[in-house]
Amino acid sequence: MNLRRLECFVAVAEAGNFRRAAKALSLSQPGVSVHVAQLEAELGVTLLERNRRGLALTAAGTALLSRARVLLPALREALAEAAAVGEGRVGTVRIGFWGSASYQFLPRALRLAEREFPDARILLRQMRTESQVAALLARELDLAIVREPSVPIGVAATLLIAENFMVALPSAHPLATLRRIGAEQLHAQPLVTLPKGSGPLRDAMMAELADAGATAVIVDEVTDMATALGLVSAGRGLALVPSSVSSLRMPGIAFRPLAQPRRRAEQWLWRRSDDNKPLVMGLFELLVRLGNRPQRLAAGGSGGVD
Repeated sequence: MNLRRLECFVAVAEAGNFRRAAKALSLSQPGVSVHVAQLEAELGVTLLERNRRGLALTAAGTALLSRARVLLPALREALAEAAAVGEGRVGTVRIGFWGSASYQFLPRALRLAEREFPDARILLRQMRTESQVAALLARELDLAIVREPSVPIGVAATLLIAENFMVALPSAHPLATLRRIGAEQLHAQPLVTLPKGSGPLRDAMMAELADAGATAVIVDEVTDMATALGLVSAGRGLALVPSSVSSLRMPGIAFRPLAQPRRRAEQWLWRRSDDNKPLVMGLFELLVRLGNRPQRLAAGGSGGVD
């Protein structure tokens, strides 16, 4: 059923004549008459009877008017919602993340998204990389922030964050007097790090040391950076961490940039190649726009680590 025809019928029925209805609708009187006549033809019934006194509703017209008064607002709302969804202004987007993205990047991204997409519903899911990959491919996530640049078929990836490493160490440690710490200076130092086999981030940390000829003594293995900092604060050892982790201020910890970094802690933004929903694409572009530019590496250093 044509929405405009129904609007014209309701306006005429409530106004009692075509002239007042046309004025209320900002249409011509003949145009309103045509719309009502088309509606009657579509339904195969007479809705309005013309007599000497003006217009009168038939039984069918009375029944339709009662329903139309309820249906029209709901239809207008439904059409407005459909238009908003199509334009990428409303809807739900599920974003997976892991690690240091939550320390600085995601809070900034969410504040910006609230301004640019005030009617969007953003759901965050903290998941390990392998779980995010599975959820994205299963359509349980719309976007995924992962430490993995090698994508399977059907996935598009963009570099989102590229950070140099910093050294987290107890404030009283002798190396804390330096402005920068070379990787070679970590030789034989006790190290708190991620477990062996946990992924590219841990591999990059170890490679950074190996390239400098440093062999650290691993004392503790943990699954997240916050726990690593807690152990550094307790004096258990030092830790190599992405630079954003330094925003997690803890008493008794000093952060020093790693001199001549050769690798970066990278995070990538994934989406399914066939998912072109306007809201998903809008948030994808917002996150990429907000993402950090890759930091400068030392000459001869390797590229991405994830």
